Amino acid sequence: MNKSDLEKIVAISETGSMAKAAKKLFITQPALSKCLTRVEVELGETLFTRRPNGLIITFAGKCFIKSAYQILKLYDNVNIEFCDLNQMRKGVLKLGAVERVGSLVLPNLLKKFKELYPNITIDIMEAPSHLLEEKLLMGIIDIAIVCMPLKNDNINYRIFHEEPFYIALPYNHPLNKKAKKVKGEKIPYLDLQELRGTNLILTANLKKTRQGADRILKYLDNDYNVSMEFKNIETVIRLVANGLGISIIPSVYSKVYKTGKYIKYYQIDKKYNPTWQWAVIYNEGLGHLTRPSKELLNIIIKNGFILPDYL
Repeated sequence: MNKSDLEKIVAISETGSMAKAAKKLFITQPALSKCLTRVEVELGETLFTRRPNGLIITFAGKCFIKSAYQILKLYDNVNIEFCDLNQMRKGVLKLGAVERVGSLVLPNLLKKFKELYPNITIDIMEAPSHLLEEKLLMGIIDIAIVCMPLKNDNINYRIFHEEPFYIALPYNHPLNKKAKKVKGEKIPYLDLQELRGTNLILTANLKKTRQGADRILKYLDNDYNVSMEFKNIETVIRLVANGLGISIIPSVYSKVYKTGKYIKYYQIDKKYNPTWQWAVIYNEGLGHLTRPSKELLNIIIKNGFILPDYL
């Protein structure tokens, strides 16, 4: 059994499918199946139960995967040491990012990183925040960009961006008349209490945008109706633009998804703490940060978030 075998079995575990794992590894399914069978014979244990709807990992398989991650981390540690020795002329950065936030943060961030360290290979994993936290703790990724709050208390983090939530109203909604302008500020304010008894369109419960909205809406004492929920923030915005309800939207998405005159955005009074935070997370408990992850962390902290010019 070698490093390649471990990587193959881990891929099967992560995808839950021989076909998906083979595609991820750029090998044939028969070759992957042969590897799994050989490893199972060598161990004298069945790692996965084959079923029509996919593979189910066994108890022995879970023990194997846990050890495999630890062993692969040791391989990575060797690369870490030599990356330090060769002054970043070669190495790998294992980076995680929340899907939508990553699409906004990564373009400028990775451009700066590549300008400084063109020979470092960047391996990117996109996933929800809670999964990235788990991958970080397991040592599968070195560093990740996520939305606050964190699920795990034992993860190191640095907040690098904070922005407000806005109330999003259809352009012809009667509440637009309640908005008030404040001298020196471009975006008018709307009293959150005006949303009592209204129909809201929000993202799904597990989404960080929803958690942020719920934190703000608690001041309404449940005096509102969530008429629709969606996983996709863009869908929420499009439905508001079509007059189907009101929403609470992070300000960045008001710039990303253009709706012209069809949505009016309003600031929320600071007493409701209407903010959304992004953080870079890392796990010093697994040992010192890799040199590439240290450099990326420094770039993030120094530059913060800059919206790409084309948005």
